[in-house]
Amino acid sequence: MDRWSHARDLFDEHFRPLRDAGYELERLTDATTYWKLQDAELRGHFPPEVFFALDALRTDDEKHRQAQLAALRGGDPLRDFTAVRRDGQLVAMFSGEQKTDGMYRMWHTNVHTEYRRRGIYGHVLRGTIAYTHALGFDTITSEHAPSNNDVLVAKLRAGFRLYAMEIDPMAGPSVILRYFHNPEHLAAYELRCGLATLTPRLRAHGFGGFATLEEQLKRT
Repeated sequence: MDRWSHARDLFDEHFRPLRDAGYELERLTDATTYWKLQDAELRGHFPPEVFFALDALRTDDEKHRQAQLAALRGGDPLRDFTAVRRDGQLVAMFSGEQKTDGMYRMWHTNVHTEYRRRGIYGHVLRGTIAYTHALGFDTITSEHAPSNNDVLVAKLRAGFRLYAMEIDPMAGPSVILRYFHNPEHLAAYELRCGLATLTPRLRAHGFGGFATLEEQLKRT
């Protein structure tokens, strides 16, 4: 039995609206198959980008040690690779993966230029939020080029929050977004951003210098 059969059932449930809209969803077996299809049929619909294959620069010893780490983790995190078709034509692709026990990464989404502005990305976004919530993930994370306004705006409107900025040697600069399923995690994020969101549960689970902070607040 597939160890992720429960996740597959939830995926089918929460992405049904995309099928109801007339699209066929094909589960692809792995990342190699996914990117081969992307390169063959969708790459020409997006501006060229520069990346570096950092994994190819690893030494054999580094590869061996990283394989050992993966084996300790279980070696088989949840990964979803999906092709979306209509009348046989590839119209979109999207993928996601389990980053940690509590975090799911929206890895990659492309929509064919002829099928944009038809709500496909919205279906993928809403489906991913519902799917990851049903699986019990705390957060969704994603990385985007700072110039990718359409996707950034769509995700912010869906409830994602600005989380960080990074410059990755492979992909370049990225804006990191997070979606918080757990309302207490969201409250902690907002508190760090300067909002007055110190909930009773956050107070009960504060540690480190939190007791000192409480004493300071009582004296003011």
